[in-house]
Amino acid sequence: MDDALEAREPPAGAPWGLRDMIVAGLATIGLVILGVVISVALSFAWSAFGLPELSQGAQVFLIFGLEALLVVPAWIWGPGKHGGGWARLGLRPFPALQGIAWVIGGLIAILGINVVWEGIRQQLGWPGQPDFLPIFGEGIGGLVLALFLGGVVAPIAEEVFFRGYLYAGARRVWGVVWGAVASSIIFAVVHVVPGVLPPIFVMALVFVIIYERTRSIWPCIILHGAVNSLAFIGAFLAERFPEMMG
Repeated sequence: MDDALEAREPPAGAPWGLRDMIVAGLATIGLVILGVVISVALSFAWSAFGLPELSQGAQVFLIFGLEALLVVPAWIWGPGKHGGGWARLGLRPFPALQGIAWVIGGLIAILGINVVWEGIRQQLGWPGQPDFLPIFGEGIGGLVLALFLGGVVAPIAEEVFFRGYLYAGARRVWGVVWGAVASSIIFAVVHVVPGVLPPIFVMALVFVIIYERTRSIWPCIILHGAVNSLAFIGAFLAERFPEMMG
């Protein structure tokens, strides 16, 4: 398949099916478990030999390194098995003006959804999203690390796996609507916190719409990174200027 055809190929062009997605999902879970086991083993080894503990920064890089591994199963049971290169996972060029318009529109929609859900969540008394910023460290250095790992690394890995691989395969098996619903439910569930599952599910649907309209996950990655980055910047400002942030 030539580059021009790959660039035009819609998400439905993904040739992998349900079996591939199940195997890739199990492999992903296995990689995460292996990473956790290795992390625990390293901690015990460090203590046994009297070595200094891993710095907070090193632990954070390890955690996000595990998330970056989402790309590996997507490639192995996607283009690695069926061919087509990275374009098959949605990493295709897109019309700049159209992509920017969808990113801006998506950002407005997601922020609006979050505002509405926050009011509902408070009325229900459900817990909200934990503040993850402290795990990256204090001050500007911690914010910069959060913006790099949470605003760049995580969006690339998650969009490649959940939209470029999982949604594209689910779309082929169940069609656009049910493929979008199934992949978005999985995306929401892996974020664990019940109080934020509804807005994350809707956010995943927004990503799917943008992927469908642009035929590329790059706008999804940009929007995903913007949402994460705004959350970290908001948390940073709330810590420094609580009166201003209310």
